[in-house]
Amino acid sequence: MIFVILWTIIFAFLAVYLGKSPRVRSWLKLIFKAPRVWRTIIGSVALVLAIVITYLMVPKAAETNIDERSLFEDYAAIAVMKLDSLQVLKVDNDCNMQHPEPELAYVLPLIIGAYNEIVDKPTIPVVTRLDDTLYLAMKGYKQFKNRGIRLNKLLQKKLGQRYKTQIVSEGSNHTLIVTYKGEPWDTEQLMALPVMEAAQINKLDPALLMSLILHVSNFNFNFRGQKDSKGLLALKEGEGLEQVFMGAERLGKMLQVGVSQENAVATFYPDPEINSKPENWSKSPLTKSWVDQVLSDVEFYHANGLTHFGK
Repeated sequence: MIFVILWTIIFAFLAVYLGKSPRVRSWLKLIFKAPRVWRTIIGSVALVLAIVITYLMVPKAAETNIDERSLFEDYAAIAVMKLDSLQVLKVDNDCNMQHPEPELAYVLPLIIGAYNEIVDKPTIPVVTRLDDTLYLAMKGYKQFKNRGIRLNKLLQKKLGQRYKTQIVSEGSNHTLIVTYKGEPWDTEQLMALPVMEAAQINKLDPALLMSLILHVSNFNFNFRGQKDSKGLLALKEGEGLEQVFMGAERLGKMLQVGVSQENAVATFYPDPEINSKPENWSKSPLTKSWVDQVLSDVEFYHANGLTHFGK
């Protein structure tokens, strides 16, 4: 649109400037008296206008921006159902799992661990609600007061002040209620669980995978790399969190056949030089610096709890 306006201004200026010349005016009189020339000019102008109008009227393909929060809610729901399939907990049939709060779903294993630590011969807890509040029913205990107090204290120690917990008892039914009062987790924090799962499946260091995502896309699901590459790891296939698992599989296979970490990481560099060969990455200062940064930040993630598979 700006080009149309710009060219309109240019032509208007030329028309005013040339219109002041007697020679130009005489030529214009001769042209306008020739019907064929006049029809050609009108036809050309009409064609240009038709092209411009058509271009402006055709709707542009809108870029699809991924709703990150929704993706993590879906992932959280799947993660909880996996715990159900492993009989770590049960999900009540009436529990709405459409929008589970990841900040609550992600800490469920920690909560279950604390419950099993406090209670002798624990029954399987039942998730009856998981949206902006977690309800975890613990059935089969006539008395739960002392255990409830100890469980509350342990959870406060493990979860921190951003989480509020309380236990409501009615007869032999006891419900742990957990709410999250802190700021919503950012994408980097929410990425930790899928990264750890993908790393475990492919026997990878999750810190390496996490650092790779950081330096490829900075955790931006809508990242666009060269040509058709896009997403968290700038791959040509996969959307959303799929690329975490696809990238982990690709990285794991390379490391398992003896490819060095440096060479494996270099294949993910999102902006290689034109006509450069992947195997010559070490000769490119930009690529080499990028690989060094990826490997350097692995230690940062180790220090923040992302430990190597099996450790």
